[in-house]
Amino acid sequence: RIPDCVHLIEAGKKRGLMIMAVVPKPNDGSKREAILTYYPTADALLEVGIHQVYEPPMGSKFDIVECAANLKTIESQQNLRFLGVIPCREAAVDFSDILGALLGLTVVNDLGLSSARRDKGLMKLAVSNAGLRVAKYARLTQGDGADVINAVSELELEYPIVVKTPRGMSTMDVFICNNEKEAVQHSAEIVRSIGPDGRKVQYALLEEFLGGEEFALNLIASPTTPRGVQVTDIWLYHKVNANGTMVNTFQEMVDPHDPKYAYLVQYAEGVCRAVGIKYGMSHCELKAKYDEKRKKWIDPVMIEIAGRLAGGRKAIMAEATIPGWHPFDAMIDAHCGFPVRMPPSFRPSKTAVQTYVPSDKNGILKSVQGDNFERLPTYHASIMLREIGDEVVRASSLMSFAAFVWLIGDAEDVKRDAMRAIDEFKVEVETAEDA
Repeated sequence: RIPDCVHLIEAGKKRGLMIMAVVPKPNDGSKREAILTYYPTADALLEVGIHQVYEPPMGSKFDIVECAANLKTIESQQNLRFLGVIPCREAAVDFSDILGALLGLTVVNDLGLSSARRDKGLMKLAVSNAGLRVAKYARLTQGDGADVINAVSELELEYPIVVKTPRGMSTMDVFICNNEKEAVQHSAEIVRSIGPDGRKVQYALLEEFLGGEEFALNLIASPTTPRGVQVTDIWLYHKVNANGTMVNTFQEMVDPHDPKYAYLVQYAEGVCRAVGIKYGMSHCELKAKYDEKRKKWIDPVMIEIAGRLAGGRKAIMAEATIPGWHPFDAMIDAHCGFPVRMPPSFRPSKTAVQTYVPSDKNGILKSVQGDNFERLPTYHASIMLREIGDEVVRASSLMSFAAFVWLIGDAEDVKRDAMRAIDEFKVEVETAEDA
């Protein structure tokens, strides 16, 4: 993502380092400008200050051994030395450490658990083996979804249940199924399809539907920190059940030092260790229930953990609200084996919120009202993901929203502005019937 790249480059300059990008799946530039922010071309990366870009020839498949050989050649010819490999996208998590090892680096996460950091079935197995609670789950391999019935019976589950692709991202291909028919249908759609990462899906994952609220806990891992892994910021997700999945409305940052989140912090740090994350950033998504009597969030259960920097400008917002915390500096230091500098406290001085602005209609976008988000008193940043003439849909996955808005301020003010951003955003569309 371009905004993250800019901060990463600046952090590298402070240390006299050059940043080289590896792009496994090149973007030919045909995507609209807003999407280029999330899927940048080589030219866009070079323009913001990336030193060099390696990408396979257009149309050919990325080969990690060939990539390592080319990088070693560059290292020799240009008298460089690679110090670390940082995964900046979900699809890069499972092979970034392998690439680091092929480059001869020792600062890499546990290679034996690399698949457990990406495949959600193997992820649950690793976390369960560490003695931590995970959701009940089963692998579904039948192309017609016929094994759903036995799986639900053997796990003693009741509907609703969740069916998802095991290597998904950005809430893509995650379905809340209210009955057997829906579960069979979505399982059949996933098995042997092409997943969001461009790879063939061998099985679907069936899981129990977890109650409670959803959180994301961002962490930094390095042997140079006091605990080896530590939660830096926590985000409480506000979601609604719509369009067959849990859809974001807004996410707000909360205080990781507040005692009511203590069980969540302890659990997330345990999950991070269980999947072999020893260096760099990660973020753990989980669900938990609030105990009114104890005034604590209890019974945390992992949804997934990603061994990379959190998306949605979370690190940028954390840097803006946590005094003395510089996550991009810390990420480079961790992956290069340098000592990581930690702030005295991760307590935020202001509340940060990411707002997900949806379209309430399906069709071709004709006009928009309420997209001047700068009018909001706590405005920090925004991006429109759809332009006039683009197709818009009722939001389900993250990239199906019309816009994102980021806010910083007092808790009540940012929540007020978050709802204003959503409620005052109106679209006019042309439907197939209109045409």
